[in-house]
Amino acid sequence: MPTLRTAETGADRFRSGAWEVEDLIGGYFLFDRGGNQRVTVDYLINNVRLGAMLYNPTGPGFLRGNVEALGEVFAGGIFHGPGTAVAGLTGFLRYNFVQPGARIVPYFQGGGGIIYTDITAEESDNAVSLPVEFNLQAIGGLRFIVNSHWSIMTEMGYRHISNASIKSPNYGIDQLGGNLGVAFSF
Repeated sequence: MPTLRTAETGADRFRSGAWEVEDLIGGYFLFDRGGNQRVTVDYLINNVRLGAMLYNPTGPGFLRGNVEALGEVFAGGIFHGPGTAVAGLTGFLRYNFVQPGARIVPYFQGGGGIIYTDITAEESDNAVSLPVEFNLQAIGGLRFIVNSHWSIMTEMGYRHISNASIKSPNYGIDQLGGNLGVAFSF
C-alpha cells in the first residue's frame, strides 16, 4: 500500500504558526432541557473563522495533537420562531487530535462570545431579554483532509444564549445543531 507524503496529507497545516480560514453553514434548533415549553427559535447560520495553530502536535497515542485559537463571525436568519436574524462573534480554543499521516482529524472546541438578535423579550416569553446577549458553544467535529491546503469539515454542537443575569428574567435559549463547510490552510 503506498504511503501518503506529508504534502498530500496536509500535516504542515498543524505546525506551530500555521493559519487557516474556515467557512461553514449550519442550523441550530431549540433544545428544551426540562420540558419548559419555551418558544421555539431555530435558525440557519454562516460561520467564518480564522484560526492559528499555537504549537506543533505533541503527546502520546490517541491524545497526540495541538491547540488552535480561532475567532468566528456568524450571521443568519431565523426560520422558525420570533425574530428574523442573529449575528455575533465567538472566540474558540480547539484541540485537534492529530495522528501522523491521518486523513481524518477529529477535534473538540469550546468558546464564548456575543450574539445580537432582533427577538424581543415579549416574543420569546423572556427567554431572550436583551438585543445583545452572550453565547457559549461546545462543538465536536471531523476534518477530512483533501490535500495540502483544503479540507472538508463537519460538526455537531451545543449553543447556549443568555444575558448572564444582567437583566431578569434570564431563562436563556439552549440549542443543538451542526455545521458543514470547508477550510483552507496556509
